[in-house]
Amino acid sequence: MNKQSASKADAYWERAGEVGYASAMYGSADVERHVRQRLWNIAIEVGDEIGIPGDGRILDYGCGDGAFANEALAPVYRAVDGYDKAEAAIERAQREAAGSHLRFTAADLTALDYDSLQYDGAYLIGILHHIKAATPAVVRSLTRTTSKMVVLEPNGNNLIRKALEYTPPYRSAGEDSFRTRELIEIFEAAGWHVAVQRRLNIFSNFTPGAIYRLLVALEPRIEASRFWNGLCTVNMLGVTRR
Repeated sequence: MNKQSASKADAYWERAGEVGYASAMYGSADVERHVRQRLWNIAIEVGDEIGIPGDGRILDYGCGDGAFANEALAPVYRAVDGYDKAEAAIERAQREAAGSHLRFTAADLTALDYDSLQYDGAYLIGILHHIKAATPAVVRSLTRTTSKMVVLEPNGNNLIRKALEYTPPYRSAGEDSFRTRELIEIFEAAGWHVAVQRRLNIFSNFTPGAIYRLLVALEPRIEASRFWNGLCTVNMLGVTRR
């Protein structure tokens, strides 16, 4: 991403932080509730599967407006620290904090002092493709911070998803998804073991509510099919440090 594109993406996420990511990113409230709540619940399940302890201290890396931390992480973990570059998003996260065990900080994610951050687990929910060029270095650096991570990223193998990334809303947000194998190889090269891999969700953010209601019953079957799950929009990984 060049400097001009990065500046546009930063402006987009600042505006999204002001209005809330749910409003900025979804065209239908039904789709927003279904996609976010379902994927957040599965992310917590993957965290359990790879052994992130419930009494642990958790890093929410790229926490955005804090919705995931406040709604999904807060009831489960003893302490949660969220970091994000968008100051407006962090301000919203702080206003809506679910308790004193959550802390939110505005910071350049690519320039954190990883040696000073020690966590029992980390969640990276839809952030790495926004810092794509820095992702290999970030993933290596996070080996010094934690030994277990749950990663949710768009499925760059999905041709519809890749096509959408050329539309104005996706371009404004700086969307540039990883191919599945590319993403896994980045983690493996940095010393991580991919212990869990799932492909999930058939609804893009701007799916109309009527189409969502028509197709939602088919989603579990599509996800379970080796052939049809290529239509799914996200990859969920549970990774552990080797």
